[in-house]
Amino acid sequence: MSKIIVAGHTCVDLIPDWNGKFEDIIPGHLIVTGRMRFSTGGAVPNTGVDLKRLGLDPILIGKIGDDLIGKITLEVIRANGDDLTDHIVIDHEAGSSYTLVLSPPESDRAFLHYPGVNDTFCADDIPFDDLAGSKLFHFGYPPVMKRIYQKGGDELIRIFKNAHDHGMITSLDMTMPDPNSESGKIDWKRFLSNVLPYTDIFLPSLDEILYMTKRQGNLSHELVEKLTDELLGYGVKIVVIKLGKDGAYLRSKRISSDDPISQIIDPRAWSEIELFSPAFKTTVAGTTGSGDASIAGFLAKFVDGINPKDTLDFMCAVGAFCVEAVDSTSGVKHMKIIEERIKRGWERLPSDLKI
Repeated sequence: MSKIIVAGHTCVDLIPDWNGKFEDIIPGHLIVTGRMRFSTGGAVPNTGVDLKRLGLDPILIGKIGDDLIGKITLEVIRANGDDLTDHIVIDHEAGSSYTLVLSPPESDRAFLHYPGVNDTFCADDIPFDDLAGSKLFHFGYPPVMKRIYQKGGDELIRIFKNAHDHGMITSLDMTMPDPNSESGKIDWKRFLSNVLPYTDIFLPSLDEILYMTKRQGNLSHELVEKLTDELLGYGVKIVVIKLGKDGAYLRSKRISSDDPISQIIDPRAWSEIELFSPAFKTTVAGTTGSGDASIAGFLAKFVDGINPKDTLDFMCAVGAFCVEAVDSTSGVKHMKIIEERIKRGWERLPSDLKI
């Protein structure tokens, strides 16, 4: 049985080759682009495929529609391994999800997204009884999954309780809610306070968690301390904040030797720690999927019980490999290649965060 299950949001990314800038987009004007790329999109295909490229054998659990976009989604995922679609659920009523990705060089990207069948994803779509023996259950992107974010996260709590009952560690990733959608009007502080007691590892980006906790501020040690104080206070054991070009920041609460998470990691090494790993210097071709790749790097080392510093460094390294390609996964290589680049003394970027 696979060590890692990745469940949640599933879609396909449509990425036009485009060397322009956002200010070039003017209503009524034609913009000439290049060839369209089809890439994995969403937490399940991105993080799942990245884990496969790193050398693991993850189980992917997502939902697509019985339509052309769904067929493209399956084809893109299967290009990385036929077994990766074994647990993808096909819905014959709702449409498949897609994202149009505008990713200019040397700039952050923008998305036009259709959630589609992801809005109906629920606990009943996960065959937990067939997944016994897996070590870690990762769930991604509640803000673009209506049934998951509604009712204060009740459905996600049900999913995480099932995962714990089957002996799995739980991990959660977010995405930025659209402020103009139903998701943007959700009380995300309430959602977090409800869900994080059932979450072992929480891996949001800085922008996401600032939005959800209704905080403001520039990156600083004081800011990330206050954010992680709040999140750890809700009950999660390990918080990792993705900082983009500044790297990643980790804090944990006390982890006892009888805690189920200690079946994977050394509680003495992971208890009550604070770590920061600066980003690695690289040439950015596109940032699509970099957060998902970083999470794949973290989970790949975590399930093998690697110490927190090396785990966080590897997380940043996988993210750096990812941005060297335009699409979301092709930049990620086998973990041995990534480890070798780190060992050679890979240069880091300067960061505004000092701890």
